[in-house]
Amino acid sequence: MSETRSEADELDAALQAFAAADAFERDAAELRAELRRLRAAGRTAPSWGSRWEPRAALPDAVPRIAAEAAFLIAAAVFVGVAGYGGVTVVLTMAAAWLVVLGIESVLLRERRAAAEQPSPEPSPEGEAFLEALRPSPSARSRSSSALR
Repeated sequence: MSETRSEADELDAALQAFAAADAFERDAAELRAELRRLRAAGRTAPSWGSRWEPRAALPDAVPRIAAEAAFLIAAAVFVGVAGYGGVTVVLTMAAAWLVVLGIESVLLRERRAAAEQPSPEPSPEGEAFLEALRPSPSARSRSSSALR
């Protein structure tokens, strides 16, 4: 009895595998047909570049922050080497810090003004192309039901 039970289990597993493969073949055929239809309509996949281009290693803000840090260090060294007292050093560093904060606030206002400008509307052709690439609801339900 146990042999027939294991054979039945193996047969059931094989039938499920065949059903999943059949659903995959149907989905693949449907995708091929959609791709042919898109190509016939003159649509092609977007070109994202054929060669690898390295990204910048550092963000754009790094040189600015380095320059601000160098300014603060230079101010501290200058006041320290000149032999001024502790109160003068603290006041000079506070003034240098206010200069850095002023620069950052001006740059922040410029970035906010640039961000508030309206962006261009997406083209209807691009949206139609993306919509054509999305699988139909019937294809999604068939593939999910075949995997159960």
